[in-house]
Amino acid sequence: MSKDELLIDGKKFTSRLIMGTSLFPNLEVLNKSLLSSGTEIITLSVRRLNLSNKKGFLSHIKKKYTLLPNTAGCFTKKEAIITAELAREMLTTNWIKLELISDEEMLLPDPIELYEACKYLVKNKFKIFAYCSDDPILCKRLEDIGCEIVMPLISPIGSGLGIRNEHNLEIIRKICSGKVFVDAGIGKPSDASKIMEMGFDGVLLNSSVARSLNPEDMANAMRLAVISGRLGYKSGFIEKSKLALSSTTFKGKISNF
Repeated sequence: MSKDELLIDGKKFTSRLIMGTSLFPNLEVLNKSLLSSGTEIITLSVRRLNLSNKKGFLSHIKKKYTLLPNTAGCFTKKEAIITAELAREMLTTNWIKLELISDEEMLLPDPIELYEACKYLVKNKFKIFAYCSDDPILCKRLEDIGCEIVMPLISPIGSGLGIRNEHNLEIIRKICSGKVFVDAGIGKPSDASKIMEMGFDGVLLNSSVARSLNPEDMANAMRLAVISGRLGYKSGFIEKSKLALSSTTFKGKISNF
């Protein structure tokens, strides 16, 4: 797997698991979980950052990770653009995980506001990780306007419901030629493994680790699931058959007495 590197914005990564940093019981558990996950990229909410405080959140992260700021909590194009610009100024990065939600209950992405914000931010040289619904046409349109990575949900944020519409995900993977991660809805390691088996480029998750009974071990389980699913996909699965296919011929069978 060492040769199966992930290339994002000209940078090489070996892990295909992006980790969120919220909801952990404390900073010690967060740091241990991030290390256990093997992740190289972590997300963080711009609204929660206070870089003027030298003892702020980032000062407690024990390892150096590539930062992916997000626009969590934004409802409009204007809010998201301002938040993205603040992130670039504070963290000196063009990377932004663009989240634009439509309501406070389901936290589903607003496709119209998202698309408009992406068009503006792409023109202003942002590398966008676009959190969106599992609509194949929307995913393709986001890719076509220049988003770095398209990130459809598989079920609502934090729900842990796993894959709800496998058919749509198959279409997305088929029509999008660029990098596609899944974001939101992962509940179990098997969910992450299944996504990777379908040929997706990576997984972003948070709640399934942070809210588990043992986040450090769950992070390791997710790490292994992503690796396993990716290796399986790259190895090539056998074709399914409704009939049994014998692994041993009947040649040399002892005759009936």
